[in-house]
Amino acid sequence: MKRHSTKLYNWAIEKASSDKAPLWLGVLFGLELFLLIPLDAVMMFFCLQKRSNIFLYIMIATIASTISGLVGYLIGHFLWDLIGGWVVPHLISTSSFERMSGHIQAYENWAVFLGSLAPFPLKILSLAGGVFHLGVVPFITCLAIARILRFSITGVAMAFWGEKVKTFVDRHFHSIFMVLGAKIAGALLFFWILAR
Repeated sequence: MKRHSTKLYNWAIEKASSDKAPLWLGVLFGLELFLLIPLDAVMMFFCLQKRSNIFLYIMIATIASTISGLVGYLIGHFLWDLIGGWVVPHLISTSSFERMSGHIQAYENWAVFLGSLAPFPLKILSLAGGVFHLGVVPFITCLAIARILRFSITGVAMAFWGEKVKTFVDRHFHSIFMVLGAKIAGALLFFWILAR
């Protein structure tokens, strides 16, 4: 696993230093729905390599991440009718699904906002938004506001404490990679508890 995180580290440094860094950042966050890598850590490298582009990187990451979230929403919204009958009750009981649906629908805007602000997997949040037919406009609005806040915090931190953060990340990237990767397991546990 450490070998993989080292490869990611070297790859991120290379792309963040290239002339096409904004394009690479947009592609990465546009594919956020399908990637299993900690993009927050990757964004740090982009901001550190060219601090004059921090605002640009925040906007690119926000727009691309929001589009990726919308794709996940649409997949959950339109494909659930095809696969939902098999998922319930084969993978989750009908009563558990109904309880989970009630929780998400009761707190829909707050759930989307807080889930998007926290290091919560976008793939699970966006698919759930589509599956439970949350309003698409509130979903996108909450997602975009939370994402711009989250990425702004990263960008501002890099602008003010960039060298200290870079030294820390250089030394502990593997551990950061593992911690951020664990958010997927945490999200699955959250949904399991919610469905109980």
